[in-house]
Amino acid sequence: MEGKAETGKVPEDEKVLSVEEMLAAPDTRFHSVKLWGGIVRIGSLEAGDMLDFIESNEGPAKRTAGLRLIIRSLVDDRGVRIGTDKHLEGFKKKNAQDINTLVGEILKLNGMDEAARKVLGNASSEAPIGGSPTA
Repeated sequence: MEGKAETGKVPEDEKVLSVEEMLAAPDTRFHSVKLWGGIVRIGSLEAGDMLDFIESNEGPAKRTAGLRLIIRSLVDDRGVRIGTDKHLEGFKKKNAQDINTLVGEILKLNGMDEAARKVLGNASSEAPIGGSPTA
């Protein structure tokens, strides 16, 4: 909504969508991030995936929340999801600054950058990669 008062009437040149049309409409957004000597393509997540991400930030799961968010967001040049859980260990070995940059871009793409950063804290883990969580 654009912030102006509604009158109850819709301009003749605009169409009000049915719930079925809303649910059927493609709405994935894509973004490219320059990292690691190339382009990393990410796709926006479904609302359910974002809820899972936010709700899983308790206990031990918080340590890998940002990495799991990356894996769910990765797409190829056609927009097909390419990340799987088997990639988690590999991303744990990547530079923390690059991981945080990518997580930040994913959060922005999903309209959650400020709120999710507060929930998430340090996106890549509670401790620096290679560091001790108790140090």
